[in-house]
Amino acid sequence: MKTFKNHLFILIFIAGLISCKTQNSAVQPPTGNMAVDQPQSVDIRGEELHYIEQGTGEPLIFIHGTIGDYRAWISRMQPYSKDYHVVAYSRRYAWPNEQEYDSLADYSVRIHADDLYALIQKIGFQKVHLVGHSYGAFTALTMALDHPERVQSLVLGEPPAASLVENSERGQESFDAFLKDNLRPAAQAFRANEDEAALEYFIRGVMGDEFRLAQVPAEGKQGWMDNLLELWGAALNESFLSLDPSAIQSLDVPVLLLVGELSPTWLVEVSQELHRLLPQSELVEIENSSHGLYFQNPEAVDKAVMEFLSEH
Repeated sequence: MKTFKNHLFILIFIAGLISCKTQNSAVQPPTGNMAVDQPQSVDIRGEELHYIEQGTGEPLIFIHGTIGDYRAWISRMQPYSKDYHVVAYSRRYAWPNEQEYDSLADYSVRIHADDLYALIQKIGFQKVHLVGHSYGAFTALTMALDHPERVQSLVLGEPPAASLVENSERGQESFDAFLKDNLRPAAQAFRANEDEAALEYFIRGVMGDEFRLAQVPAEGKQGWMDNLLELWGAALNESFLSLDPSAIQSLDVPVLLLVGELSPTWLVEVSQELHRLLPQSELVEIENSSHGLYFQNPEAVDKAVMEFLSEH
């Protein structure tokens, strides 16, 4: 079952890439249709960030993980666009935004949280629903801690807020193993110009040791290879922003926490600690899924997320 779900994750990611082939790569002005085949860009604090949008209603923003971009959400946008104005954007350093490694650049979640707040302001949204995966979930959480008045609700799929496992022996041991066996070997591979090896180390760390990059069709692998810059920066800098537990306890916003049945222990422990700290939170385990969540078991995730959004 795990192997099947890994293949499903790959196929859904590729479906997003194939859908994106129909898009005009040139920046388009906003239109009333707000369709995913009309990518737009907006200047956010000196960087052009690209996004797509669909539907009308309350604003809902999808935020991708480390080796993704807005294309990862194309296959998920349509069901939500029936009731919401859905936006999926490519965070700083992600395709098709400008990508150039700078050893002095900030590759922590802080810069992405500030970008997200600026994006919400620039588009003209007042309050938003945020749905984030992995580093995108960490981005959403950090932005919400800074600006809770802008957040209607949060859906967080395993944010890698590693500081929250400090008091968990199992969680800290699992995170230390991830650093030792995955992130640091990825950094070494990057330094040796072995980008595919670096990618494989990272993916195995979040999806399971049985993962092999050779299983991934060329188009899906290229989508990940398009987005190695942030992973490069994160691996070389090990930039994990520490969160203040007291600030989390003060975040009086409805939060849905999603964890995979098969996910790494430290990621599950982070979500469990968030569940303990947050005043308004629900925690849902997604069966037959590891860190892929939204893309490994989309039916279960959509059910949980849509029920949660309908209540908030």
